Amino acid sequence: MKNHYLAMLGSSLILGISFIIGCLIISSERAESSDKAVQAAVAQTQIEAEAQSELLVKIKSEGKEVLNIQEAAQLLGLEEDQIINVIKAENAILSNNGIFTGHMLPFFKVDNEFKFSREELMEWVYVVTEQNRIYRADKIIK
Repeated sequence: MKNHYLAMLGSSLILGISFIIGCLIISSERAESSDKAVQAAVAQTQIEAEAQSELLVKIKSEGKEVLNIQEAAQLLGLEEDQIINVIKAENAILSNNGIFTGHMLPFFKVDNEFKFSREELMEWVYVVTEQNRIYRADKIIK
């Protein structure tokens, strides 16, 4: 009988330790998954903030007829550098040939800042789309 009690005590001890270790493993997995959830939520919040910022720029620029380069880039779905490269490409052809056939990107400068007319930009988009014009870096391919 004494051996039976010792066996029961040993079994209970092993079962209790196993239960505690299992609980510790589960709690550490939950902590890791909650950390991942927090990181995902933070990333999603940053994405939403960027989207709202872009939307704010778009809303601000919708009522304006004269746009700065950031607003023009937003309107055209381009980066500011891409707009600069288009200007460089068209000016390079104008400088080399003395004439540019077609419709150049319409802009003017005020104190070294590029300004664009919304209406002229949209007309330029239609023209270059009809011509299937291809820009690569600061060159016009077609």
